[in-house]
This record gives sequence, structure tokens and C-alpha cells, in this order.
Amino acid sequence: MRNKIEETLIITQEECAEVIQAISKLMRFGPDSCYPFEESASTKECLDMELGQLLCMIGILVDQGVVDEDAMMTAMEAKKIKLKTWSSIFNADTD
Repeated sequence: MRNKIEETLIITQEECAEVIQAISKLMRFGPDSCYPFEESASTKECLDMELGQLLCMIGILVDQGVVDEDAMMTAMEAKKIKLKTWSSIFNADTD
């Protein structure tokens, strides 16, 4: 039997893959399209769900002491600064 931290890391890894797939489907088919096998969930709704599940797993990793929430917040702010310099995400002139 795996220990709890290893199991949490594996589930987090699986959720990351599911987020990747949900983003791919949204980009391929648009935000309002539905998966043929889902109960009328749009690709946007599926992305919302997968991101929520990933955030849940990140929260569990914080609770288990595997990752440090303050360090993550610092990294998040550093990434925003890089994006403001190297991408158009925060540029008001683009979509």
C-alpha cells in the first residue's frame, strides 16, 4: 500500500493530465461544445471542474506539508511579473 503522500502526488499528477486534456478539448472544439460522452458538460465546464479538482489536490499537498503555500504564492507573483514582461496576457490592446 502506498503512503498517503505518494498517493496524493500520484492523484495530483493525474489531475494535471486531466487539466491538459480539458484545455486541449476547449481549444480544439471551443468553450461551448460538449463532449459526446459527458452529460451535457461544455468544454469550459469540464475545464472548470478539472481545475477545481487540481486545486483540491494542491490544497491537500499543502495540508500534508509537501509543498509550502507561501513559497507557491511567491512563485505565483514572480510568474505574473514574467508574464507582464514576456507575454501579451496583461496587455489591454490584445484579446
